[in-house]
Amino acid sequence: MPEKKRGPMKLSEIGNSKRSPAKPAVTKYNPTPAAPEKTKTPRPKAPSKKVVQADDSLNPAQDLLAKAQLLRAQKPSMEVDFEAPDTLEQERQAAVDADIQSGTITLIEVQKKNKKRFNIYLNDQFAFGISENTLVKFALHKGQELDRDFVKDIKEVDKADYAYQIAVRYLSHQLRSEKEVRDKLKEEAIEPAVIETAIEKLQKVKLIDDTVYGQSYTRAAMNINKKGPKMIERELKNKGLNDEEISQSIAEYDQEIMNENALDIAEKYFQKQLRKASHRNAIQKTKQYLVQKGYDSDVIQELMRQLSADNEDEDQEMAVLMKDLEKYMRRYQKLKVKDRTFKVKGMLYNKGYSSELINQAIETFEENDY
Repeated sequence: MPEKKRGPMKLSEIGNSKRSPAKPAVTKYNPTPAAPEKTKTPRPKAPSKKVVQADDSLNPAQDLLAKAQLLRAQKPSMEVDFEAPDTLEQERQAAVDADIQSGTITLIEVQKKNKKRFNIYLNDQFAFGISENTLVKFALHKGQELDRDFVKDIKEVDKADYAYQIAVRYLSHQLRSEKEVRDKLKEEAIEPAVIETAIEKLQKVKLIDDTVYGQSYTRAAMNINKKGPKMIERELKNKGLNDEEISQSIAEYDQEIMNENALDIAEKYFQKQLRKASHRNAIQKTKQYLVQKGYDSDVIQELMRQLSADNEDEDQEMAVLMKDLEKYMRRYQKLKVKDRTFKVKGMLYNKGYSSELINQAIETFEENDY
């Protein structure tokens, strides 16, 4: 029999509707009580120790360098009641004060301000400082016994290495002469014998070559500063080059470029002088300037002859002369007319103006009643 469809429930039937009772929850009996779960307490991890081990894939020098780099990251394993030096001056003074010549290495620590230098402690006392190169070269390590002669060798090698590194940094900016490098090392208070060792090493690897330096200096002075050959010779002499090295250097100076440089300098300077001096004085001052710049007298004479012929402008010179005349007339206006005229004429003549031009200017001055 088909199920009878039921329509929507009336409001009066809501309270009387039959619901199936909910089934009670069934709890199963377990005679054995559950054991509480065990919580694992994490054990404190032991502090990791950095152990410097040799790497078979590295050669001995690379292995020692790796150890030196690791030393930078490690803290000292012992407390030292001593203020470790951080500069070369402090390092030297501390070494002198300690005066330790032998013993067992008890600590190797990197300096705070210079990560490429290390402080060496013998028998728990600061003994000396060395560079990373020296540390690697002598394979120094904690527990190593050092006798007096070995310590002396280490210090000598380190001094030479320190001087060499200073020179290399000094040469990294530009080429330098041997004298310049020597002067730099002297400023750093390097001992004379150590300087000689460093210079020999630099020459051997061609970081110092006065001939090459002189040729490079000549080309730069010629093309950039437009200096004359004689001026370059003087400067190379002051930089310590000998006569042969200077001669080879000046040979780099091209004659055509020298003429072009001299003409360019002379024209600019001559025009500048013409705006404030007589033609004759402008010529004379330009000659002197070219001599100071190091150009030969033959080149200067030819240039001045050419400039003098090309720049003879009487109107321009008269204009400059009138300015000077007015200035001197005002300066000596308290003198009598005759005395003032005589005084002014002499001063204008000393400035290089011709007598004819001076008289003409004075006539113009008096006619216009300046």
